Amino acid sequence: MKIELLAPAGNFESLVAAVESGADAVYFGGTKYNARASANNFDEDTLAKAVRYAHIRNVKIYITVNILISDDEITDALEYIEFLYNNDVDGLIVQDLGLLFLIKRYFPDIPVHCSTQMTIHNKDGIAILKNLGADRFVLAREINIKEINNLVKDTNAEIEIFVHGALCVSYSGQCLMSSLIGGRSGNRGKCAQPCRKAYSIVNLDNDISSNSPNKTYLLSMKDLNTIERLDEIVKSGVKSLKIEGRMKRPEYVAIVVKHYKDALHQIEAEENLEVHEGIQTELESAFNRDFTQGFLFNEKKSEIVNIMKPSNRGTLVGKVLWQKGNKTGISIERGSLSKGDGIEIILGNGISLGTTISLADMNSTGTLVVNVDGKLNSGLPVYKTFDKALTEKAKKEYFFENRRKVVLNLEISIKLGSRIYIKIWDSQGNAVELESSYIVEKAKKAAISEEKVIAQLEKTGDTPYIFENIKVLMDNNIYAPISALNDIRREALKAMDQVLSCKNKRRPSQIGKAEFILDLGQERYVEDNKVTYGASLWKYENVKPSIEAGIDYIYYGTQDRLREAVELCHDNNKDILFILPNIIKDREKEKYYKLIEQNNIDGIVISNVSQLSFVNIKPSMKVVGNYSLNVFNMKSLDVYLNIGAHVICPSIELTLKQIKAMTKHFSNSLELVVYGQLPLMTMEYCPLLSQTGCKGCMRQTNCGLKDEKGEIFPIFCNEGKTQLLNSHVLFMAEDMKRIIQTGIKRIRLDFYREKTQEIKEIIELYKNFNNQGELLQNDLIEKIKKAGHTKGHYFRGVQ
Repeated sequence: MKIELLAPAGNFESLVAAVESGADAVYFGGTKYNARASANNFDEDTLAKAVRYAHIRNVKIYITVNILISDDEITDALEYIEFLYNNDVDGLIVQDLGLLFLIKRYFPDIPVHCSTQMTIHNKDGIAILKNLGADRFVLAREINIKEINNLVKDTNAEIEIFVHGALCVSYSGQCLMSSLIGGRSGNRGKCAQPCRKAYSIVNLDNDISSNSPNKTYLLSMKDLNTIERLDEIVKSGVKSLKIEGRMKRPEYVAIVVKHYKDALHQIEAEENLEVHEGIQTELESAFNRDFTQGFLFNEKKSEIVNIMKPSNRGTLVGKVLWQKGNKTGISIERGSLSKGDGIEIILGNGISLGTTISLADMNSTGTLVVNVDGKLNSGLPVYKTFDKALTEKAKKEYFFENRRKVVLNLEISIKLGSRIYIKIWDSQGNAVELESSYIVEKAKKAAISEEKVIAQLEKTGDTPYIFENIKVLMDNNIYAPISALNDIRREALKAMDQVLSCKNKRRPSQIGKAEFILDLGQERYVEDNKVTYGASLWKYENVKPSIEAGIDYIYYGTQDRLREAVELCHDNNKDILFILPNIIKDREKEKYYKLIEQNNIDGIVISNVSQLSFVNIKPSMKVVGNYSLNVFNMKSLDVYLNIGAHVICPSIELTLKQIKAMTKHFSNSLELVVYGQLPLMTMEYCPLLSQTGCKGCMRQTNCGLKDEKGEIFPIFCNEGKTQLLNSHVLFMAEDMKRIIQTGIKRIRLDFYREKTQEIKEIIELYKNFNNQGELLQNDLIEKIKKAGHTKGHYFRGVQ
């Protein structure tokens, strides 16, 4: 099986760089519905041009439509999909489950790739999504090579993995940090990258910092680089190797693609993979935050972040020797520095000074002297962060338009009294046949020769085409003007452009806006004024006080004393559902199956599409979908309800207005969180590992991360994963009248760190309405607001 090298492009120049450097496919976004909204991206004309350019060179194009889609965007999104379909794109990368379903209904023959934003990490997730029509699965970057081997073998699915570029510290699709602290949602393509900011570890009881440095980038992941182990990845059987970098320069794209393609050529030729130092140096110079082989090859979790610098580190070239005024002497210990290069001198704690070398000059001792403002100490490391020579090399050698040639064969017939006939074809069966308007004449003077014909036909000019074989069938003593040969060659190549650019041979779709029907199935709204209240708990000692406070049902998120919690709830006629962790890898599934089978649990709360596989354990088991499913529209909600869920807590990023529209159809199937210090991230990595000697995430800590504004984000450890909680608690008690008016019938309060008495008081507070549906005044309200609260996105929405 030929493995695909998939390259990023943020603009047309980067697309050219990817194609000409050897990519088999390129992915990029248009101006709509794409998770890199701040990239230049492609308008409709440029997108169509890009597809033609790539297809002519036998390169596939995948378009990212990989954000959550709101109800008022669905029809427009489908119109956009129709545009992409009619422009012959080879695949769509999506996150939204409802959009996936609708694409497969209206455009069944276009491949749909499930984005890494869908948090695919086990075979059940692949099986369920495949059953919904998905064609390819981009795995979570936290999956290791052994797990990938097993997934390929067990599912026989088309698997895509990341092999190079930036990494997210959170499982993709499970990060709300940018959204909840700044209103810019990663699920909507607007991530502000708070993970690249500085934090310190503090004790939550006294706000005292640990022994870690004052300012470190505890959430800033190193960049992935797996080129030296590419042969192991190829052996796993994955279909596509993905390079991250839609925000990077064309030169970066060219350098990375070129070297990974060369490595793949070595592997395909069954040679030993050799990646010499010069290649790694070029990859470093292109961009790096320091490199890691990531979770893919089980890098130590404590070493997977670069706590010192969140941006491009460049390559180490030397150190500071001395400083006199603004003149700084630098010893060059590795590589070289030249005019036009950019350098940074690292001062520590994330601070650096940089300059571009303009009047650099070697003095008599071999020291490079540059102008740098700011006080420097001798011995400070110096990094080259921009390599002018490499940038020029990338443009001249690795990519330029039509560097990548398309090999064709040609046959031409030049017969007396007949029109000139030409046929051109490629190795994949694409062919063009044409006749000229010119009628071949008998030569009056010098006859045209076969050599002259061939020489003229070989002049393909600024096209990507070259002819491997040219066969000439011609009579003797005939004449055909050079212009006629040029014209027919030119017209044939234009026709071949058209044939190759429409490689999928689709019939144009003309569905039209009015014909896109969501078809939400049977209406699930039932007129019922009863509102029930549930509590999510992570400690056994909080179950009884919650019941005493009047809670109607319990979600229980820990295995600790689970059997006792079930008995206590059932003794009080309360349902208890177990909260499955956001991530359950295949090796962990049996443990949770047994846990559910062996305890008399009434249901489960699922946090990933794969967990719908648990619904068959008990026929009567209730299934509640958590907000981490990212249900952002009614079609997604409808799909989940049709494949096994009974109740859905929709995305926490929706407004009350959007939720109210949902309740008109799904009132009794919806639940809303109105209280809780909500998780912002779910991570394999824990920021405590490298700083406090933490041994793992099977127990709770009393630590948090403090940002530069003084906000503290508690670290919550659960089932081997680390979650970072919001600095402010979601507090909607004063707005309960408006929430009830949306038509929501199930109200939920999540308690992660609250003490037992606080939980009881908060539940009573939420249930304490007067006859007019207004909240009675309570000192607890002011206490919570003073400690720091948020109303989330219920009123402001997200960008």
